[in-house]
Amino acid sequence: MIYSQTPGVRLRAINPAGGSGVPRAVVVEEGALVHTALMFPEDREGRLQGAGDAGAQAARVLTNMEAALHEARTTLDNLVRLHIYVADASVTPRIDSVLAERFGGAGKMPAVTLVESEMAVAGMLVAMDGIAATGWSTPGGATRLPSAALRSRTAGASHVSIQPPGPFVIVSGRAAPGDFDVAIRDTIAQLRGDLATAGVTLDHVVQIKSFLGDMRRAQRLEELIATAFGGSRVPPQVLTEWRQASAPAEIELIASAGPPADGRPRVEHVEPILGRYSRIARVNGGQPIFMSGLYGESADPVAQVGEMFADLQRVLQAAGSDIRHLVKATYYVSDAGADARINTIRPSIYVPEHAPAASKLFVRGTGRPGKASTFDMIAVTTAR
Repeated sequence: MIYSQTPGVRLRAINPAGGSGVPRAVVVEEGALVHTALMFPEDREGRLQGAGDAGAQAARVLTNMEAALHEARTTLDNLVRLHIYVADASVTPRIDSVLAERFGGAGKMPAVTLVESEMAVAGMLVAMDGIAATGWSTPGGATRLPSAALRSRTAGASHVSIQPPGPFVIVSGRAAPGDFDVAIRDTIAQLRGDLATAGVTLDHVVQIKSFLGDMRRAQRLEELIATAFGGSRVPPQVLTEWRQASAPAEIELIASAGPPADGRPRVEHVEPILGRYSRIARVNGGQPIFMSGLYGESADPVAQVGEMFADLQRVLQAAGSDIRHLVKATYYVSDAGADARINTIRPSIYVPEHAPAASKLFVRGTGRPGKASTFDMIAVTTAR
């Protein structure tokens, strides 16, 4: 179903079998991508709005996201993916209702992934980040834009960035060990090296996503990342909780890329590791596909993993793609058995030299009762 009428934007929804209104995936057939920073239910001065009311907070988050998207000359109506972070699963039904009210049901909603996370601010129940499409694109690499209507958490922060149509690069999460400041700087240095391998630099980055072990250090993490950009406008930043003790944080990147040399494949998976993931995915062609979070149907958390991988392949086929054109996988896991099963099953699903860039995060929950894990995936079409 085609659902955008905005000039320069064409979106195709792969609709659900049920009546939730949330598509299985959204294909961006035309338009540049717009990445937002993490949006909070707060006013311009950073004061929490809608205290104790998850619905009011969700509505405020969407209002703030709309203000950010306005800077890129687009709106929530062109949203293709929405990541939702909830303080606990009890607020999820109210969030679902707000989304249904705002987007109006099947064929008009973005792909949605939901996960539980500790919040960086006391009393906050929900936060979101999104990807939208716009018919406006500036020449060159990433265009990073602030919004005067929103609070800036660090100097030089952007609330949105525009990823122009064409090639892009996704870098898997890096996580250096050690004391906090040193570990974050080392992680950024590793990511800088990954970008160089793909032929791009920090100047091309359109979004930075961090998975943080101690959410009390969220402000410090954003400051350290901002410092790496040396006074330049900083890409939109997203942070969520990571229940892992091996390193302070895991950080991943997405960046725009210049045109590929003639004859290069549609997707290049760089440094494949044990058939589980690749360090980098460089996308040279195809239309981006953003999938809603996958869930298994069984009561057994381990069985759910196999069901999600089977469903993944069905959704890819419906969207005009296949497993070799999967470019990013994020696994949110709250069960140790499911975590181990993901590790063992991936080499049997992925073509070893074509495993996607990935991050796997142990989290407190998926926000959906009985669902121990959820998969968040990006692919590109095999045609065009």
